[in-house]
Amino acid sequence: MSSRFLAIGSLLNSDDSDDGTSGGNTAATDRGQSTSSDTTTVPTLYKQPTTFVFSKPSDYMRPWDESMSPGEAMRRFYSEQFPSETRQVVMFYFEYFYGICPIFHPATFLCRLVCGSVDALLIDVMRAKTARLIGKHTGRHVDLDAITENINKRLLLDLEQPSFDYIRAVVLMTTLSGGECKFMSYNSLVCLACSMVLRLGWNSLDLSEKDAKNIPWLEWAELETQRRTFWIVYQLDAYQALLADRQVSISDARIHTGTPGSDCTWDDISIAQILHWPTRHLQSIDKPTIINTGALSYTFIDVCDLTVLLSHINQFLWSIRQMPSRARLFSGMLLGPNLGFEKPDKRCKVERSLFELPRFRELHGALQAWRDRLVPADDLKGIGQGLGHFSQFGSLRHRQHLMRVRYFCLQCYYVPFLHLLHLSNRPSLFHSSASKPTNSAFASTEEYRVLREMLSSSFSSTTNDSLLAYDVVEESWQICLDSIFELSEFLDRNRDISLDRSDQITIFCLFTSITVLIRHIRKCRNTAEGVGGCYGADVMAKSLRVVRQLWVMLKDLGFLWGVRGMERLLRQMQVEEVINAADLFSGLKL
Repeated sequence: MSSRFLAIGSLLNSDDSDDGTSGGNTAATDRGQSTSSDTTTVPTLYKQPTTFVFSKPSDYMRPWDESMSPGEAMRRFYSEQFPSETRQVVMFYFEYFYGICPIFHPATFLCRLVCGSVDALLIDVMRAKTARLIGKHTGRHVDLDAITENINKRLLLDLEQPSFDYIRAVVLMTTLSGGECKFMSYNSLVCLACSMVLRLGWNSLDLSEKDAKNIPWLEWAELETQRRTFWIVYQLDAYQALLADRQVSISDARIHTGTPGSDCTWDDISIAQILHWPTRHLQSIDKPTIINTGALSYTFIDVCDLTVLLSHINQFLWSIRQMPSRARLFSGMLLGPNLGFEKPDKRCKVERSLFELPRFRELHGALQAWRDRLVPADDLKGIGQGLGHFSQFGSLRHRQHLMRVRYFCLQCYYVPFLHLLHLSNRPSLFHSSASKPTNSAFASTEEYRVLREMLSSSFSSTTNDSLLAYDVVEESWQICLDSIFELSEFLDRNRDISLDRSDQITIFCLFTSITVLIRHIRKCRNTAEGVGGCYGADVMAKSLRVVRQLWVMLKDLGFLWGVRGMERLLRQMQVEEVINAADLFSGLKL
């Protein structure tokens, strides 16, 4: 596990020392190309293990010709005997979704594929994932609704004895449901995926250190794929918990699985087996090394780091809302030794803010530190190339191309989660969810009622309130605005990256940003005709320009990601009227 992952864990788990975790030196980790540490190390963040016995490979490597060379597999893949439609699906999946969900070892997957040992259900799920992109780029119509309905029926057949391919089919369908804004399905599939990985013990794969050299290659490949699948499920659970206002299903205390290895050879389609297996991660890795190796797993580790942080943000917000004294928080009542306010200077009047909580400041700082550690997508301009032929997949230039795409998306990830943290810094957080946001006549309008009904189908009432609130503490509001303006400049600098490369979190980034800008323009109008402070005319004009930019992007992405629901919601917020208004201070009804 990466050192920075452990750093976040030690920062955010300072009050969890009673869970049996032992101290001591943290095991060396590997974020580089080390071939000397082929062992799976266990971070001291978790309980020390009992003996773990590696099980025999399940049906991950169901009968296939293990002597097949990568060249022979590629020849069969492009032969007339292999279905051209399936070939197209696989190529589109690996080009657009492998970097987001790297739960396959490309070389062995290709061999299994051409030998016909990949579960047809998994192929159909990949077909559903790529349907919109294939339709856009080839003109071939794919009935996504029909495919999805058929898949959902078949998912019910193997619940009791799930195969490895079945579990990965569930994971991919979960990501598809989230991307399509089908949140009822998304919620159900997240629960199913969490239940399966916990039941199979994939949260405890590294309860003891084991010399990887003593594990047969196929056995190790399955173990590594299980790690990747577990971490994807953990991410899905953490995202859903934060948006649904619930505690995570997979708590940190139950995680005894290290993050996946980062050896770039894992992604190389031409390698039948990895001679130097991806290991844990070095304590430090510089950005030039990450760029030069092009190992996509580095971006995956970054998402794992973020997921741990999000689970702690969720736990923090959950804790302060659930305490009996929550309604008195903003009147200065203490909430306990870990969540209490620092005593303000009695000589001055202090506006109550979550910034007075040390824990809130820690979480804000950790989120900023995560963003600052990312490799800037701008630094990757001019290197790498797109996929012209599947044999290029895994080459250095193609890995670097996909790496830039992933870091582009991860820079966008920072914004909506920063918003979820800071939009909670408001007095109305501690009121009943049925209460109306303070200082806004909008709360009594029919539009507000409709918005709440629409939002309730996607998010929790607490998240709904955050996306509609006008009483956010000024310091947090300014942080949200600044992040959006920085996002706009970042998007301009990287406009050569196709919007097709965006993922569902990028869509959510645009969505939360637009809701903030719409509310800000309304606040500008209602504050002395936009005079003074952060509500000056220049900020008003900048907000209008950026909301127009983000709105165009969201509409362009609507078809590819099925996010028409978000678009309809924003139309209810009168975003078109904001963008097209000739007079910014008259006729606005937000």
